[in-house]
Amino acid sequence: MLKKGNDLYKKGDYAAAGSNYQKALTKDPKNDNAKFNLANAQLRQNQTAEAEKNYDEVANETSDKKLRANALYNKGLTLVKEKKLNDAIDAFKQSLRLQPDDEATRENLQKAMNDLKKQNQSQQQNQNKQQPQSTKPKPQPNNGSKMNQQQADQLLNKLRENEKQLQKQNQQQKKSSPNGKDW
Repeated sequence: MLKKGNDLYKKGDYAAAGSNYQKALTKDPKNDNAKFNLANAQLRQNQTAEAEKNYDEVANETSDKKLRANALYNKGLTLVKEKKLNDAIDAFKQSLRLQPDDEATRENLQKAMNDLKKQNQSQQQNQNKQQPQSTKPKPQPNNGSKMNQQQADQLLNKLRENEKQLQKQNQQQKKSSPNGKDW
């Protein structure tokens, strides 16, 4: 079943290849190669959620270091298709830990990081466009006290009155001091 699935996959018949890989898995559920190939066939059919799940299982269950690295790499590609760039970056990094010299993984990691940066910049620009542009200063937080404009004006007037009274008191004290000095 595995060989027949591989032949069908090479011919581009991904649906038939996938069903052959499924049959191989019913006979031997622990066949990591059949599960990996099934995930590849699913990815080619844009069944990204199923492919991601199968790549995850292969990466977590296989003892073959190269197969694990390839499963993580393909999982990263799947996640890029789903626009899950943070998760894709993590998958590529895990793959590189297992195969540090893999240039394709390194390039895809860099591409995903650049795409994430662009995505974040465009989101930031969209947020800035949605916010109304104003020449007024932004209101500052009021530390929990709720004060409207009228109350603020009343408080300001009261402070001005207090200041005037203090200035009058200072002038009276200067007049009453014997040498005119304010100590």
